[in-house]
Amino acid sequence: MGSEDSSPILRKASPAYTRTGAVIVQVIVTFTIALTLGLIIGQRLSVNKWDGLIREKPTLPPQLKHILRPSRLVIGRGFIHHPEIAPFISNIAVFHQLHCLHAILVAYYAAVEESDVAKGAQRLDEYLQQTGTRMAPSHIRHCFDYLRQTLMCAVDTNLEVLDPETHTTSGWGQSRQCRDYEEVVKWAEKWANSTDTGIVT
Repeated sequence: MGSEDSSPILRKASPAYTRTGAVIVQVIVTFTIALTLGLIIGQRLSVNKWDGLIREKPTLPPQLKHILRPSRLVIGRGFIHHPEIAPFISNIAVFHQLHCLHAILVAYYAAVEESDVAKGAQRLDEYLQQTGTRMAPSHIRHCFDYLRQTLMCAVDTNLEVLDPETHTTSGWGQSRQCRDYEEVVKWAEKWANSTDTGIVT
């Protein structure tokens, strides 16, 4: 048998093929190291070090303050006990939903602030430094999925008219058929299981 009859598996790889393989291995190793460092740093930044639940004057953007206004938060935090409807302590879903929206907002603005700080900016948002909101990735993933399920369950069929120039809609300024949130708050407070206030963290 001559050398031309040898198996392709036993042939020596060309130098170009060997260099390409080495580059691929280097890229994989570099990516793995970067991913590992990112996970470690990300976990360190998401550790909950804060105390309070909610501040009266949060410094989040003004259009989001209505979500956090203490006057909008129910006494008892949505946990009720009713002899017929809820003989075991239960939570009214809308307050769990607001809790999740709050957690996502705080996690988002904390991530934006961490990014800004990494670029040399100073920490400016006192609320983000003092909230006790759980921002662990598993909790935020739960909240995203919980709100997805809520939206699909409620199936809001209100119509939103498109802007004739942009052919888009922001959802603002549209007629809506809504339930009375303030009545739900009153009922929840009547049957509250405690006198606690604030958003459950």
